[in-house]
Amino acid sequence: MLCLLVGLATSLFAYQNKIVFQSQQQPGSRIPFYITEQGTLCYNLHADKLGVYAIQINLNRLFPTATTAHLRSKHYELSDSTITIINYAEPAISINYRIANNTFVIAKSSNWLADYQPEFQFIALNSLRHMENLFDTNDLSGLMQLEVAKLPFENILLFFSQLHGFSTVEEFSSNAIHRILEKGQYAIAKQFHHLFLAKNRQFNDFEILKIAIEKNDMDFIRKTCLNSLNRLGIDEIKADYSFTQCTLLGKAILIKNKIIVDYLLQNGANTEKVYQYESDVLSAFQLAERTKSKKIMKLFQ
Repeated sequence: MLCLLVGLATSLFAYQNKIVFQSQQQPGSRIPFYITEQGTLCYNLHADKLGVYAIQINLNRLFPTATTAHLRSKHYELSDSTITIINYAEPAISINYRIANNTFVIAKSSNWLADYQPEFQFIALNSLRHMENLFDTNDLSGLMQLEVAKLPFENILLFFSQLHGFSTVEEFSSNAIHRILEKGQYAIAKQFHHLFLAKNRQFNDFEILKIAIEKNDMDFIRKTCLNSLNRLGIDEIKADYSFTQCTLLGKAILIKNKIIVDYLLQNGANTEKVYQYESDVLSAFQLAERTKSKKIMKLFQ
């Protein structure tokens, strides 16, 4: 998937990329994982040449009072046969398991809920190739059809992040969306966000939201978590390679979009520092004053 987006000249499923993924999946080795905002631990197991096993553990079942931050602070050791969760205030939780006849089988457990079974799904490489092709050909209709498919999108995102050597799904996603937007495929970038990042509170969504503001796409803006609400991001790169920075509020002020300005303010946008160019730092009111937008200036008076 997205082989062009990360600058790879070869196919996503090229031999060397298979080796990278398989080298992380040696018997007994620790396996990368990802914990979602909803408290689901996701990881993948290599399944010979046919695909991967996508495994999801609802950590809220094991730790019903823990926040997502607390869940992420615990120590996890995952392999192709064991899961160990070290909870510093209580005894460790562990299981020994195996995959047999396309079934997740728990052979032995310690402090594990007796009635709880992790979610388990096989994903064929052909399905992943199909998804790759949809992105590579900018097939928006095909990508929209994926919405109704019951796919473990968190695991799929983790798979591609691993495959391309990114340490987190957020880093991979930032790279992918940047490359998509570079090609002028805003609708494809939005669909990538919708499929993989709609509930991710750690992803830096400044770049795609900046474009959404420029396009007055309130529908998309309302559907995002506004993770980058008060972050300064690069806006305009000048001929001498210097650049201006702004927040999302600053961007909305620059293009004089009162509706978006008002929406961002309602959602907690900071007004103190919304624009910077070298030593020139402006508040929301100062930037509105510079743009000579009286309607927006009134929002800060």
